[in-house]
Amino acid sequence: MVKYLNLNLSGGIHIQMMQRQSGIFIGEKNVAIGWSSHGKENSVIGNISGQSNLLLNNISILNDPDLIDTPIDDRDINLSFENPSDENKVTNINLDGINVNRIEQNSSIFLGKGRVNGMDANQKSNTIQGAVLGKNNQQVSNLNLNYDQDMIDAIIDDRDIKIASLEKER
Repeated sequence: MVKYLNLNLSGGIHIQMMQRQSGIFIGEKNVAIGWSSHGKENSVIGNISGQSNLLLNNISILNDPDLIDTPIDDRDINLSFENPSDENKVTNINLDGINVNRIEQNSSIFLGKGRVNGMDANQKSNTIQGAVLGKNNQQVSNLNLNYDQDMIDAIIDDRDIKIASLEKER
């Protein structure tokens, strides 16, 4: 059995930003089984990118007093089966480069054969403002309030059975 990846990347891989549960997979066989990412995030302002951004006289308040905050139940069952191929397989990939500005949550780039199963990310976010991207953005005299009074906040029940079968290629 002859199986191989012939990857020619003459440039490079340039990534500006990757979020949770993201990936770049390069290879003959990329298998991602049972990914999980759970959480709660409180952000005030968030990310600021670019050049010459101005935030002036802003008041940001996030008040999140929960009695129970983000209970997570993530009892996954991950099963993976592989049936090997007996055929000759050659994969040729020629790229000048890979440029990625932003990979969001639960995103991936695969070069070569890729199989993904069970990729999940549950998230509860309280964000005031969010991301400010670009050049020469200005924000003057803003008032941002987020009042999130929950008895129980962001219940995440993610009990999965994830089965991946990597079948023989024909």
